[in-house]
Amino acid sequence: MSSVPVPTVTASPAPTVTVPPVTAPDVSVVVVAYGTGPILIDSLESLVATTTSSDLSVELIVVSNPHPTAGRRSATELRLFTAGVRLVEPDRNVGFGGGCELGALVARGDVLAFVNPDVIARPGWLEPLVAVVRTAAAPTIAAPVLLEPDGRVQEAGQAVASDGTTHALTERPTSGSVVDVDYASAACWVMRRADHETLGGFDASYHPAYFEDVDLAWRCHRADGRCVVVAASSVVHDRGRGTPEQAAPADAQRDLFVRRWPEVTWLDPQANSRSTSLRA
Repeated sequence: MSSVPVPTVTASPAPTVTVPPVTAPDVSVVVVAYGTGPILIDSLESLVATTTSSDLSVELIVVSNPHPTAGRRSATELRLFTAGVRLVEPDRNVGFGGGCELGALVARGDVLAFVNPDVIARPGWLEPLVAVVRTAAAPTIAAPVLLEPDGRVQEAGQAVASDGTTHALTERPTSGSVVDVDYASAACWVMRRADHETLGGFDASYHPAYFEDVDLAWRCHRADGRCVVVAASSVVHDRGRGTPEQAAPADAQRDLFVRRWPEVTWLDPQANSRSTSLRA
C-alpha cells in the first residue's frame, strides 16, 4: 500500500459496543469486513469483553470493504452500534490480505492480531498468544485453537500436502503445549508488527482471499521462524456468517501458491513433518 489511510473513530450515541480509548495500545486487533452482517458486532463485543480486564491495552481496527450488493453495510452498522472503533473504508474491495495490510498501516501497537469478523473471542484468548510472540527468538505467527460453535475442535493448525491442498488438524493439543504446524488459518493470528513488516505482510497476488495466509506462513518458515498453535488459547470460528455469500473456490490461489513454492512438493501428503508438539 502506497499511502496510509485515515481512519475515523465510530461514535454512536447509544453504542452496543464501546472500545475504551487508548493512545498507545499494546495490541492492534485488525478485523476485515466485506458486507458482514450482525455477527461483526457480536465479534467486536466479544473482543472488548475479553480484553478490557487484561493487562494488555487493545485498539480495534475494522477495515470495511465495499460489497457489490451489501454496499457499506458493515461500516453503517459500526456507526450505528459502536463507539471507539477505528474504521478504515477503502474505496474498492482490497480483499482479505489487502484489508489486513490497510489495518496494519494504521495500527499503533507493537503486536498485531488479525481476527475474522466471524470469530467470537473466549476469555483468556489473547494473553497466551502475545506471550509466545513477544518471547520468540525468531519470527513467529501464533494462533489459537479454533472451535465450532458447539465446542468441537474445528482446527488446531493445518497441514499442507504435496499438491498444495490443506488439511485441518482436529486433535486437541495437549494442555500447556505450543504446537508447530505448517500454517494455521488466519481467522485468528497474532504476530509482532516488526515480524509482519520484515516478512512483507500478506501478498496482494492472492486477491481477493485464500492462501495468502499459507504463503505468509511459508515465508515465516523460510526466515527460520515458526507458525504455532497455542493450546492455552481458543476462539469460536462461526464459519459462514462472516460474508453474505458462500466462499468461492480457491483453486486459482492454490495453483499460484504451488508455483511460488515448488518446495511444497517435498512434503509427504500423508504426513506433516512440521507438526511436532513442544512444551511451553
